[in-house]
Amino acid sequence: MIDAAGPWGTGPFVLQSGVSTLAKRSPEVVMEPNPSYWNKDRVPKARIVFDNIIARADAIASVAAGDGKIDVVSNLTVDEAKAFKSDKAKIVANNSKTVLAGVINQKKGGPWADVAVRKALNMAIDKDAVVKDGLGGYGSVLAAMIQPGRVGANAALKPYAFDPAAAKAVFEKAGVKAVTIKGGSKAIVDSMAASLAKAGVTATAFDGKDDSWDINLVEHFDWSPGFAAGVVYREFFAKGGGFLASADSSMFDALYDKALANPDPAAQAKVMNEMEQWAYDTAPAVFLASPNQLYAVSNRVKFTPYETWMLELAETSVAAK
Repeated sequence: MIDAAGPWGTGPFVLQSGVSTLAKRSPEVVMEPNPSYWNKDRVPKARIVFDNIIARADAIASVAAGDGKIDVVSNLTVDEAKAFKSDKAKIVANNSKTVLAGVINQKKGGPWADVAVRKALNMAIDKDAVVKDGLGGYGSVLAAMIQPGRVGANAALKPYAFDPAAAKAVFEKAGVKAVTIKGGSKAIVDSMAASLAKAGVTATAFDGKDDSWDINLVEHFDWSPGFAAGVVYREFFAKGGGFLASADSSMFDALYDKALANPDPAAQAKVMNEMEQWAYDTAPAVFLASPNQLYAVSNRVKFTPYETWMLELAETSVAAK
């Protein structure tokens, strides 16, 4: 947290002025390049001013107008990105390490305790349609929980094929006629509902306050250099995880303990391969996609987004006027 005026700091930037904590934010926070930063290849090329009082819509409009007041707006929604029109700025879609998954409520019992039904739920969702219609094309389909090519990804896994007929047969046997979906945008829920209808299941957005939902849509980010086991998997499937909806997490907990017991990165990657296979085989969630992180960026800025989702600006520069 930035809780006092600078200049101070040991990273690529030093705080020049302003305060930014959970309890208090100054109207502006000014960050200057740190000339003493140890990594000379990453000494920033721009002074950063965070405007904490401008309305979001006004900030996006400023970027689009190219008026120089605001140059970058982060964390755009899909609707904001689709509505953005400018010849003086652009949308930057970053393939950051994010995951969108529909956690299946095994604690609710009933058909969700059956792995065959959970797999059918994965087959009943057209993931390509979720990316196209729900994410506006800003994302990529996932087979499990880690992006292809990232540390721990299991290259042998392919996304569940969209097979509404096969899913329908399983649903009919299990008596699944309707599901409720918690969270997510209307576009994502509508896309999933359209797929499920082809499998004979009615899907509606969950509007309750309890835990009686069937699918909980969660978008989560991996800020680690290469340990999705702790940052993503633990939150979804480990005992005490924030999104856990399994009645018994012992199978995953054993894998997690195994990862923690292996300090070697190569060994950890192999365990995460096992986690990916475990997730694919047991289907505790509907594996959907990796949404892009979206930014509105002025044309005068050479913006380099950071793959671990956080806003990192050391490589970002501004063109001379």
